[in-house]
Amino acid sequence: MSLKKKVTAISLLATASLLSVSSMAKSINPKELKQTLSQKGDIEGIQELPVENLMLVKTKSGQTYFVSKNGRFVFQGLLIDTWFRRTIDELSEARNAHRVPLEKMGVKLDELATLSFGNQDIPKQATIFVDPNCGYCHALFNKIQQSPEKYNVDFVLTAMLGSQSLLESKRLNCAVDKSKAVIDLMNKTKLATEMREDCDAKAVQKAPIVMGLLEARGTPFLVREDGLTFNGLPSDFDAWLEME
Repeated sequence: MSLKKKVTAISLLATASLLSVSSMAKSINPKELKQTLSQKGDIEGIQELPVENLMLVKTKSGQTYFVSKNGRFVFQGLLIDTWFRRTIDELSEARNAHRVPLEKMGVKLDELATLSFGNQDIPKQATIFVDPNCGYCHALFNKIQQSPEKYNVDFVLTAMLGSQSLLESKRLNCAVDKSKAVIDLMNKTKLATEMREDCDAKAVQKAPIVMGLLEARGTPFLVREDGLTFNGLPSDFDAWLEME
C-alpha cells in the first residue's frame, strides 16, 4: 500500500472513530461552543461542515482548527476535500463545502428516474430527490404548483419508504407520458397508464446511492444548481433558491 493510501486510510479510521464517540454525546449550540473554545483565542466564526458532528473554527488571530459538535474533541491539521481537490481552511471554504454540483460529481440525471416540472424557459433551479409517499415532499409539491411559472426543477424518484414507494416510483419512471407522470407524482393521481416495456427499477435504485454520497438524511433532499444542498423541507423555498 502506498504512503498516500496509508495516510488516507488512517485519517478515515481516526475520523470515523472520533465522530462515533462524539455522536454519543449531547451537542451544544454554537453560542455555548464559542464560549467553550474562547480559551484558544477570540473566535471569528464557527461553520458546520458537511461531516457529521464536525465544525470548523476560525480565531481572530488566524488560527484554524476543527471541533466536534459537543466541544469535546479538537483536531488540528489539514482538511482536504478529495472530491474537489482543495483544502478547507477558511470559513468561506467551509460554507462552500456544502455546495456539491451534481455534474462535477459525475451524476447523470438521465441515468436516474427523473421527472421535470415547471417553466422550461427559465434556467433550471434545483434537483430534488423525492419519495412518492413522502409527506414533506407533497408539502413542497403544493408550494411549487401554486406558481409553476416561477420554477424549473427536476424531481429524482427514490424509494425511501418501502415497497409501495418502489412500485410507484417504477410506475412513474416507466410511464410513456412524462407530463402525466409528474402530475401523478405531485397529486397522487393515476393519469399515466401506458408503460414502456423496456423499463425496470434500476434507475430508481440508483438514487439512494447518490443520496448516500451527499449524506442526505431523507426526502425531500434538495440540490441547487450551484450545488447548495438542503435536507428536508425549507421553511421558505423561494428564499432558499435565492440565498447567497
